[in-house]
Amino acid sequence: KLASLLVRTISKPIANSIKNYSKSHPAFRQICINVAQATRRFEIKLDMNLLGQKTEKIRPLNDAKAVEMGANFLGEAIIFGVASSLIIWEQARSYKSSKDRQHQLDDKIEMLKDEISKLK
Repeated sequence: KLASLLVRTISKPIANSIKNYSKSHPAFRQICINVAQATRRFEIKLDMNLLGQKTEKIRPLNDAKAVEMGANFLGEAIIFGVASSLIIWEQARSYKSSKDRQHQLDDKIEMLKDEISKLK
């Protein structure tokens, strides 16, 4: 649990550094722009389909807004990925621990049955 808290605490500064990195590196900046534009198109198309309306031409975001939105999306995706991984890891660890305890109990029951049969 402590490790889980530590990783979550570390993941937020990583997300913030992604935002800063995207502002100074052109290739990564373009990735953020593409992510934001794709996300915006998906959201608008989904909203229009849910409302039963036809999707018209979707105006792209300006670059500054797209960089900010793309960096936020990638940062949140990292945080979500870390949190999901921790939950899955904790569940797997708990399952293994439970299974180990069950095997120990089964072994003990088998040993007691052997002792009972020897006493007969």
